[in-house]
Amino acid sequence: MRARVGSVAAALTLLLAGCSAPAPAPREDRAAPLVLPNGYSDPGAEAAFVPECNTLAGREQYNPRRTLNPAGLTRDAAGTPTGAKLAEIRKKGLVVGVSQTTPLLSRRNQATGRMEGYEIDIVNRVAAELFGGPLDPDDSRLRLVTMPTGSRLLALDTVKNREARQRDPELAEVPEVDMVIADVTLTCSRVFTHDVMYSSPYLTTNAGILTRTGAERRASLADLRGRKVCAASATTSIADLTAARSDTGILPVSVPDSSECLMLLQRGLVDAIYTDYPILQGLRLQDPGTTLVDLRGQGGGEAGIAMSEDHQDLIRFVNGVLAEMRADGTLVASRNRWFVDEVRAAGLGDPGTPLDLPPVGYVD
Repeated sequence: MRARVGSVAAALTLLLAGCSAPAPAPREDRAAPLVLPNGYSDPGAEAAFVPECNTLAGREQYNPRRTLNPAGLTRDAAGTPTGAKLAEIRKKGLVVGVSQTTPLLSRRNQATGRMEGYEIDIVNRVAAELFGGPLDPDDSRLRLVTMPTGSRLLALDTVKNREARQRDPELAEVPEVDMVIADVTLTCSRVFTHDVMYSSPYLTTNAGILTRTGAERRASLADLRGRKVCAASATTSIADLTAARSDTGILPVSVPDSSECLMLLQRGLVDAIYTDYPILQGLRLQDPGTTLVDLRGQGGGEAGIAMSEDHQDLIRFVNGVLAEMRADGTLVASRNRWFVDEVRAAGLGDPGTPLDLPPVGYVD
């Protein structure tokens, strides 16, 4: 009997051992993959170096302040401005390259679906003067095409841009526009590289720094030694950061569009954003949990509407509209609405006084 009991107990022990699951193997700890925006560059990607802009003759030939006098615009018997490009636009409509990710300057209102901002006010005035009266928001004669910061000027129909498209098939995807208004700083290198001519300036800026609120106070680039600072690729801002690297010890990184820097800042992947102050004002509206430092007297520059240098009638026409807006006060009124009133209304403190527009000069 004892033998039988022992046999049964042994059998039960073996059965239980066979039915029990093996101990799980220890799991290897794996961090979530780091996802960065397409086009992220560390170190930051500057525009191609243009040696011509380092010579006196080159700076004169490709001077970005050279623009055309609206008084030279031809008119018909009724006084309507004429020209080949203006006639083409009246027939097919006006196509303008803008940003939709820079609040205050140019952004799509999520509630209405309409584009709004300082630059959009200027575009609407140009269209109204061109087509004989204000256009409804859905009027097909005005088409706004959103463009990433780094490739915006490639959308203009110029000789050098056409050559670039032939060399690089991927550029075929860049839409073609009649003008670009997207806080494009006037630079010699852009005139040389893209065969553009700017309008008279509609905005004067300086640089600024945007950091996360609660981080150590950083009032200058020198306070960011050893830290990653973000700007848009191929812009004057990333050029500033690269030039300041040796003296300040910062680590410049870049992305195709300035708005992507905000995402990197929010995720803690960069410590600051450096770009034109009005752009940073808009980014702070998107994320009030940030701190903005105004670097008066540093960086920035003058922004103008970029057009093909071949479309001289359009350049003169746009300069005429900007001259009217300066004269009747609507340019300053729009600027103050967006960069002063809107910032105050958002409860983000005193925005300060926007920089004055520079005097206008024409080459003819």
